[in-house]
Amino acid sequence: MPPNIESVLPPLKPESLQCIYRLQRYVPPKDERRYPKRRSAAVAVVLFVGRLGDLYVLLSTRAGDMRTYAHDTALPGGKYEEGDIHAEGTARREAFEEIGLPMDTDKVRKLCELEKFLTGNSLIVTPVVFVITDHTLTPLINPSEVKRLFSMPLNSFLHSKPSKIPSFHYRISHRINTIPSWVIDSIPPPPSISYANSKTVNTKTSDNNDEKCNQDEEEAEEDDDEQEKEEIKNRSKFYNYRDVNWGNGPVRFHRFLTGREIQGVKPVYGLTAAILIQSAMLGYDQKPDFPIHAPGQESMKDRILYDVGHGQGPLKRAIDIEGLWDDWKLDEADGMEMKQFKDNAKAKL
Repeated sequence: MPPNIESVLPPLKPESLQCIYRLQRYVPPKDERRYPKRRSAAVAVVLFVGRLGDLYVLLSTRAGDMRTYAHDTALPGGKYEEGDIHAEGTARREAFEEIGLPMDTDKVRKLCELEKFLTGNSLIVTPVVFVITDHTLTPLINPSEVKRLFSMPLNSFLHSKPSKIPSFHYRISHRINTIPSWVIDSIPPPPSISYANSKTVNTKTSDNNDEKCNQDEEEAEEDDDEQEKEEIKNRSKFYNYRDVNWGNGPVRFHRFLTGREIQGVKPVYGLTAAILIQSAMLGYDQKPDFPIHAPGQESMKDRILYDVGHGQGPLKRAIDIEGLWDDWKLDEADGMEMKQFKDNAKAKL
């Protein structure tokens, strides 16, 4: 990318320009492993310059008849398709299909790729950060995939309260304050998810264990009550979170209001929130004013390794089908289980 990107952008605030330059220089940690294409996906973090020189990110509301995550707030993106050369190609194609973002690499310039993320259905998602240089672009929404397109400041994902968001707090504070209290109260923390459980409950039902089951259920309900009290204590109208047990330990799921909830727009949840927090941290060289991870949360790399090394999930099967085992050298602790799975897979051939 040309070093003089400033010359093709509208006037920016100094912190916005520095954010662009930091993202432009960012290189994710080297990863020698090849990931199975059938479990690969990419999302586009599309930035543009607002009227006051701040950086905004494009977000969409998914169409109501989508097979998965209908009505959710999301970034443009999707799974790898035949013909996609790399993650950037997947992200560009999906953004073009969903919101009409031009494939032109001058009008929409790539800044960087972030580290890969693992989803609940064992997809490996690569976020690709772009910036729009042509301020005359007009989105062209595909109604079969997207219901609405809107934006939020990138730096809003570093703050737990709207009053702390530079140049933006008045507008979102005003929006949130005008939302009826019953709407705010009805918005939960990030929703519970089928592939993770906030608590594990003993569900044995034999006659000899009925008393033990009832005791376990009562203790689990008490634990859930304590968790809910803790979440309420840490809750703000704008920001909230939920910790869940997933794979090899706890994972924190973040939630940000958009200020458009009265119009039926869902908050920014889960994976989308995590990607935008990471983008903002790298760009502004600043940590959020809230803890990013749950106590004891493993790194994304370790979570991916755990997903591959345990169970019989789709990511592990895809690695086997595409013949990528040589790339996945695990630590000795995981090696025996991985070897056993590989031997069993070969025996079936």
